[in-house]
Amino acid sequence: MSAKHLSLMFAFVLLAAACGGGATPEAPAATPEVPAAITQVPPTLAATEPPVPTLSLETFTYGSGSSDAMEMMIQWSTAELFMPQLGFRNVDIVVLDDAQILPALASGQVDMAQSGTNLFWAAMDQGDIDLVIVGFAKDDEVAILGARPGIASAADLVPGSTISGGDVGNWDELVLRDILTELGVDPSEMNIIATGGGADSRMAAMIAGQLDAGIQQPRNRGPLTAAGGVFLYEEARPTPQEAYAVTREMWDEHRDVVCAYMTARIQGLQWAAAGPERDDNIQQAIEIVMRHGIEPTEGELADWRPELEGNLSLDAGVQDAAAIDNMQAGLQSLDILSEDFNWRDHTDFSCVWQAQAELGLPQRPLPY
Repeated sequence: MSAKHLSLMFAFVLLAAACGGGATPEAPAATPEVPAAITQVPPTLAATEPPVPTLSLETFTYGSGSSDAMEMMIQWSTAELFMPQLGFRNVDIVVLDDAQILPALASGQVDMAQSGTNLFWAAMDQGDIDLVIVGFAKDDEVAILGARPGIASAADLVPGSTISGGDVGNWDELVLRDILTELGVDPSEMNIIATGGGADSRMAAMIAGQLDAGIQQPRNRGPLTAAGGVFLYEEARPTPQEAYAVTREMWDEHRDVVCAYMTARIQGLQWAAAGPERDDNIQQAIEIVMRHGIEPTEGELADWRPELEGNLSLDAGVQDAAAIDNMQAGLQSLDILSEDFNWRDHTDFSCVWQAQAELGLPQRPLPY
């Protein structure tokens, strides 16, 4: 997949106001008493806006491992509404697939990337690249197994049924096998295959009758059920499945930029999730992303709230260190990670904790 570059240029203009001088009349001998209500200075007059900080990078390039409209709505809203006031002037958002993420980080094509935690961990474990995980984009996983039209329950998954969780031999397969076992289906009797293209491609294959069942995302519910398919299983689990990562060099030399981005990102997430139905700002987010040539579908918009509540980390943190330990242990059980790998050696939550404190959010995770 070729990288799609979406560029946003920010220009900052300093406005100077000069006040003219003149003769000052003498003060009256006595100052009349003024009602207390009138002496209250409006907030807009009581304090001036803080100065925009100067960051150590003129241009910031963000690599997104997802091109789905909801993710783009949050990313572009963050870029337009929150990044400028934190010092970002020139911002690129680059959409990359899994095969492009690590080379883009290593080459400096992107300054930060968001992608699967297992992808980053495996690369570090193998010594391919030295990264720092600075936060988590998804702290929960809504584990969903969808099925094609014609399948009504797990009992219809007969031996030899073709099922996919995505890749074979990684976290996707582990989740798939766990789900099948909970449903009373023996994974060893199923034909588990690898498929590319993510949950949307698996949904298309199920609708076309090419796949009996597959791991899905909340956004797939509408299109799949409208075509006659069904969700056989759906359960949220604390799983830090997607992370924000930078190279060690970026972390050492431009920590100010990393922290500023994490603050803006958390602000953008909190803004996106505002309101009891999580939709206070959805219309503005739609308008912003459409200016960048992306038009969300009805299905994507219908799953705005489930994605926010069931998948995304709204503060870039995780429930606790145990949730990260559990994911690491699962990947080690598949021999994707060596027994010597320890995520703590490659993770620094200091920017996230700083942002959480500044924004009045609880600290997550607690120090470990």
